[in-house]
Amino acid sequence: MNSIITLTTDFGLEDEYVGVMKGVILTLAPAVTIVDLTHNINSQAVQNVAFLISAAYDYFPKGTVHLIVVDPGVGGDRKIITLCADGHLFVAPDNGTLTLLLSAGKFESAYAVTNREFFINPVSATFHGRDIMAPVAARLAAGLAPESVGPAMERADLIRLPLPEAVVDWEHHTISGEIISIDTFGNLITNIHANDIRSLFAEKIPAVSISVNGQVVRGLHTSYEAVAVLHPVAVIGSRNYLEVGVNQGHAADFFEADYRDTVTIALETDDTGQQTRQDQS
Repeated sequence: MNSIITLTTDFGLEDEYVGVMKGVILTLAPAVTIVDLTHNINSQAVQNVAFLISAAYDYFPKGTVHLIVVDPGVGGDRKIITLCADGHLFVAPDNGTLTLLLSAGKFESAYAVTNREFFINPVSATFHGRDIMAPVAARLAAGLAPESVGPAMERADLIRLPLPEAVVDWEHHTISGEIISIDTFGNLITNIHANDIRSLFAEKIPAVSISVNGQVVRGLHTSYEAVAVLHPVAVIGSRNYLEVGVNQGHAADFFEADYRDTVTIALETDDTGQQTRQDQS
């Protein structure tokens, strides 16, 4: 059975970088299947990658190698690692991109990528994706034992990002989070998980309102077309997090929103402060 390598970078597709990495992989592992997860990550947006990889990897077969090159520290002191987690292999800079895979329930082992036998020499100081990570990922997909790439690392020694967590206020029935990603359609993806919404609001979910930059979206819907064209709408997205969009529009422009902006979900109230069940459709 052919092995799979997924590619995630912030390179875009205007230059040759992604194609060259694929050439390296196919030279060393010609039977491998390469899947482009995305190459349109905002430049050096390590936090966004952490959420993206966590949401995407489990849709691939166990044993898949995930190659991630979002590397603002390239050429510096940061390590390159191979992580074994939840039955998958990840090759990435040790810069926090794998933060959400370091939980005790997912982490299996990790290794510093130091064995120059597997590199393309000479190694460019600015393109470790081509000269180090791509050849290592190819060899792992072809059956190389992860421990061969270099010395083992402790989970506690790996870089973790201080990823933002939504705050659930059980007393006041609110959840405050923030925008962690904006997709190509302009939808605002938050860090407010569906499980927290269901736990806090239960049967009152139809009566919630969502606030973004001083504007309010009423109700939680199951699709974008539940509201009129160019009207805002809140849904639980495919990642199982709260998303705010605009039907056939661009929510980031509509709300003048950006990464890290605050999003709050609460029970709708009327002018007297009493909870209502008003729902926009």
